[in-house]
Amino acid sequence: MDKNIKNIVFDLGGVLIDLDFKSAINGLQKAGFTNVKEQLQAFDREGIFQKFELGEISADEFRASIRENSNVSLTDEEVDSLWNLMLLEIPREKLELILDLRSKYMVYLLSNTNSIHWDYVCKNAFNYRGFRVSDYFEKTFLSFEMHLAKPDKAIFEKMLNDANLLPEETLFIDDLEANCKAAEEVGIHAHHYHVGDDLIKIFE
Repeated sequence: MDKNIKNIVFDLGGVLIDLDFKSAINGLQKAGFTNVKEQLQAFDREGIFQKFELGEISADEFRASIRENSNVSLTDEEVDSLWNLMLLEIPREKLELILDLRSKYMVYLLSNTNSIHWDYVCKNAFNYRGFRVSDYFEKTFLSFEMHLAKPDKAIFEKMLNDANLLPEETLFIDDLEANCKAAEEVGIHAHHYHVGDDLIKIFE
């Protein structure tokens, strides 16, 4: 790793937390949401999942949209449970790694996510040995709060500006090549992480 690196920026889904798209898709399909797969894979800003990720609709509006697309009566809790089936856990060794890195680097999170997933992750995935999200990261940059999403270069530029980071001193780790390329276009070092890779080896 470049010796000039002072800042580490992690993606969340697919890099830190393990994902299970299949379970979420199956759960929503069983509730009658027939085109959930196509909606999830849409790249425009018109789908409900994309709008939710960009903070263009609230959690209540998202739940209402899920109900409209389903053929069963769902409570708020049931919608959240179906949606959160996508999230598994953050392996302990990754949590330990982040805590260790904090003694040497400024560590940040940059994630395309939504308020329901973020609430779940804060309560469950980072709840380890009494630590909270604020113990792992200097600051979190979340698409639904910023109204921007990767791979838009603007989200990287805003992060650099808000955290007062120099791109050449910053390493970004993401599981999508398009996001890594966007980061590199604004001068940030990027590592394309593949699910199953040993995250610790990047820092050896």
